[in-house]
Amino acid sequence: MPSLSELIYHHKTRLILIEEEVVTTLSSWCQIGRQPEAGGILVGYRRTPHIHVTACTTPFPKDKRSRFEFLRRDPKHILLARRYWQESNGKAYYLGDWHTHPVSIPMPSLLDRKEWQRLMKTSLGPELLFVIVGKKQWHVQLKDMPVKRTG
Repeated sequence: MPSLSELIYHHKTRLILIEEEVVTTLSSWCQIGRQPEAGGILVGYRRTPHIHVTACTTPFPKDKRSRFEFLRRDPKHILLARRYWQESNGKAYYLGDWHTHPVSIPMPSLLDRKEWQRLMKTSLGPELLFVIVGKKQWHVQLKDMPVKRTG
């Protein structure tokens, strides 16, 4: 798992900063044994050209979870995103999705890629961030390109 208190990733001319609290939360959902996948949304700021992830949601009761699948179905994710947006006076908003894979080094599945393409075609925007939490590493992707961890 990531060892820094916060994570910084590099994508072309921009940086993606994931706050310590988010790193801790996502790491706590790492799949051990036969646990089902977990997931949620990422919330934060776009400070041109950089992206700053400051919060996330975690699984809610109406989400669909199995060993190899997470489907965000609970409306509480959207309600929390709206609350972050309101409390920040419209500055913090939905940046993308995260979920886990039960492997050490995760790679997006065909289903992941299809879902990401679908999300990027919505009004949420073409520049979404996606994170897959593995047992030892994370896969972080902005739009359709993986990003590299700095440091």
